[in-house]
Amino acid sequence: MKILVVEDNVKLNEGIKLYLEEEGFNVEVAFNGVQAISKVKELQKENQEFDVIILDRMMPLKDGIETLREIKNLGTESGIIILTAKDTVDDKVFGLAAGADDYMVKPFNVKELTARIHSIYRRNLQKNNPTKNTISYSTEKSSKKEIIHNNKNSSFVFNASLGEILIKKEEGKEKIVSLTNKESDIFEILLEGDGEAVSKEDILERIWKESETPSSRFVDVHVHNLRSKLQKNNFSGRVETIRGVGYKLVFN
Repeated sequence: MKILVVEDNVKLNEGIKLYLEEEGFNVEVAFNGVQAISKVKELQKENQEFDVIILDRMMPLKDGIETLREIKNLGTESGIIILTAKDTVDDKVFGLAAGADDYMVKPFNVKELTARIHSIYRRNLQKNNPTKNTISYSTEKSSKKEIIHNNKNSSFVFNASLGEILIKKEEGKEKIVSLTNKESDIFEILLEGDGEAVSKEDILERIWKESETPSSRFVDVHVHNLRSKLQKNNFSGRVETIRGVGYKLVFN
């Protein structure tokens, strides 16, 4: 697993690198956003990318959010964890809305950081070494990782392991919608709901079970991003807000 640690505090950077290497990770470091972007580009020239990028929020030259956006604009599928001294809900929501997969407030426990890396990596591992599961199932609940949905109004394949929705169009045309880890998890939960409303509390419990439960606004941000992607790609279903309850996925 390739990890990029981007942290301007030299001692903290070295400490994270040393711990992660002892855990068996392949770790590179950068001390500002410019270096981080350069390393991402270098790896892309080799048709590779980092599985996870650990990104400090406050850095010289480019701050973490600006760096995050530029990395996302490069088309990388790397999971991104933001490290920050800011612990307000608004600041966390801002970071997640910019495209981060997770958020950790300093000081933090390196064991928890490792757990979150593994959580993100489980999906990135299959992206870098694609072995799509050919076993499929319809919209009923199942432990399998690929869902085929077919009816007269919609046809798509959702690969939960890769975080991809393959939309089947007319005349054999297809379009892939790529989701972030959290967007993919939420989409899977709503799909399993089979048209029934799913509460924000249920989503929080299932997605953030490895860390402290965040505000329900975290769910709102990720659902907003998911909804935008589905609408942009003319997906046949839509995410509806059920006031006072949560969300449900319905098909036209």
